[in-house]
Amino acid sequence: MGTAGRKVAAAAATGALLAALAACGSGSSTSSESAAKGTAGAPVSPGATVDASAIGTAAPRAAAASGTATPSGAAAGGGAGAAGTPAARATAPGATTPAATAGAGATTAGATTGGASGTSGGGAGQPATGPDSETALLDSALVALLLPDQKAMTGWEEEKRRVDTADHVTTCTAAAPCTGKPLSGTARFGAGEVIVRFGVDTLPGRAQAQDRLKAAYGAYADGTGYSPADIGLLGTESRAFQGQLAGRDGVAVVLRAGTVVATVTTEGGPVDPAGTRRLAAMLVKRIEQAQAGRTPDAGLDPA
Repeated sequence: MGTAGRKVAAAAATGALLAALAACGSGSSTSSESAAKGTAGAPVSPGATVDASAIGTAAPRAAAASGTATPSGAAAGGGAGAAGTPAARATAPGATTPAATAGAGATTAGATTGGASGTSGGGAGQPATGPDSETALLDSALVALLLPDQKAMTGWEEEKRRVDTADHVTTCTAAAPCTGKPLSGTARFGAGEVIVRFGVDTLPGRAQAQDRLKAAYGAYADGTGYSPADIGLLGTESRAFQGQLAGRDGVAVVLRAGTVVATVTTEGGPVDPAGTRRLAAMLVKRIEQAQAGRTPDAGLDPA
């Protein structure tokens, strides 16, 4: 399939999902949509997005404001970069991590692993789905649904949620939705003294997502306080790190699933790589559900 064909098929898949969301008035999709808006029983319609003023969680445009943990020692100013990593590192020109220096903990899906060639599940004229999907998710209502909701996060309490443009210039709202451009979404949950933060950046294509992933790795992989954590492959490619997050010991997972770059961090309480992996695996499932044209509704697998 040529580039133009893939773009048309990707747009068709996203449009089909948004149409399906409009028809869903109950069940898991209602729960996801309600949580995305921060109001019980108020579903998100296609084109509508998170209203930060209604949620009361709009925060300053600094690294911590995105609701994601900031690696200790990184500059906090200038907004959050790739999927919640510090902008001072994530958006710096030329901030890349050469493959030769990826080090321990770096994993990637091969061309023959679970259909990672981008053709798994897609026939002629269908968008690629699976670990390296080409489907772009550039609608803020859909990005809001990617983030786990209260139903998916049993035992956790949602604290913050936000969807904005990837450069953090515009907060997406029902009155001013964002479509057709790179987007960023963040959510934070707490359980006792433990905090988990989810961040996603949705890009127009895999090449842009690969560049964003390198920048996200760069916030952790500089050898100044973070050690690799071996939790196995998640999504198309991923790395995990252990170190100080928001001033406390924690674990960070940085991954790419097709055109989406995501970061999942936990801090507080005992360091728990396995628990962080469960949370990140759930987020990957929700991303892949959306890329396959389904409503994202995956929840936490049993421990």
